[in-house]
Amino acid sequence: MIEKSEILVVTAHPDDEIFVSGTICLCVEKGFAITVVCATDGEGGSRDLFPSNSTLQLGEVRRRELALSASALGANEVLFLGQADIARPDVGGGDGWDQPNLIGALRRIIQHNDPKLILTHGPVGGYGHPAHRLVHRCVMAAAQEASYSGSVFSFCGQVANAFFSWHFDQPSDVLIDARGFLRRRAASLSYHQSQIHYFLQPYFPSTVRKWLSALFGFAFAFTVEGRKRVPISTAARFFSKFPIEGLVLQRPPAAGPHFFLRHFASDPRVQIGR
Repeated sequence: MIEKSEILVVTAHPDDEIFVSGTICLCVEKGFAITVVCATDGEGGSRDLFPSNSTLQLGEVRRRELALSASALGANEVLFLGQADIARPDVGGGDGWDQPNLIGALRRIIQHNDPKLILTHGPVGGYGHPAHRLVHRCVMAAAQEASYSGSVFSFCGQVANAFFSWHFDQPSDVLIDARGFLRRRAASLSYHQSQIHYFLQPYFPSTVRKWLSALFGFAFAFTVEGRKRVPISTAARFFSKFPIEGLVLQRPPAAGPHFFLRHFASDPRVQIGR
């Protein structure tokens, strides 16, 4: 750790920051220093686009990709916590993550920085990923041990009428209009070349409703509503489907209003609910 950061973004894998990239840009614009903390190197990710004759390990490549992505978003620093990128990090018997070690590392990072805000995964992992769920539990435990007094928000909160949002785990308390950061968010995603097909690959609709939606999208691609329904194929189009980021308050501050009420109450791009 080089300097103290006012915001920590704690994720399970390189590329998870994509889902909160607009919020990161917004906070950087406001002048907040941000550190991205990643539990794994992502060595268990897809190898479909990774050259078989490469002398580099996938985890090393993904570390570099996250460093570039975070730099594009304006983050000050990236930390990796060295947990194995395995399918079930939450299982016992020595086959999962070293949770006490992870909680201890997070506690020390929180104590060193004393951040105003922690952004991390939700209790159901956004869309159910076990590593995301475990990171949430470890962050909450570390915050408790550190007697953390700031705000903890999770990302991947539900956004009304938003593409894919019904998969997310909780209704949002704060909505961030990230449309003004489209280019930086797209640049950030484009740095994750080893995994980019997961986000951008065109797909064949699997239901009649999705076929009709895709046909509507192609027919009316000259409109915003149409473009939202075109099967994803570029980074910019991916984020055009996610113009609003939803955040869920997981732990209120010890005293006073939470982070977004305190710093963004008058910003028209930030909608604060309950």
